[in-house]
Amino acid sequence: MQISQTIKYYKEGMNKYDKENPSSFKDRLDQVYDEFEELVEDKNIEELIDVIHTIGRVFHKLTGLHLISYLAWPTVKKHAKRYKNQGCIRSRRNCKKYCIHI
Repeated sequence: MQISQTIKYYKEGMNKYDKENPSSFKDRLDQVYDEFEELVEDKNIEELIDVIHTIGRVFHKLTGLHLISYLAWPTVKKHAKRYKNQGCIRSRRNCKKYCIHI
């Protein structure tokens, strides 16, 4: 997938997810805390990327821009691919468990 397509699918997927599964600013901050705890526990690059992406989600909540999230490019690609292939950014397992789709 080209970079422009990745960004397109990522934005579409995240916007759809946020519309169907709204979260408050406090929810987003709680998610950063949870991801940071996972980073402290596991101490690996994947968890660091998840923390960056989640901070980007807070920034998006405040500004409407995904700029910080793009720093977590592996997560952006993963969400874009999932959205393109299955219509949701979450894994199939987590989608079935947590997502509300309109």
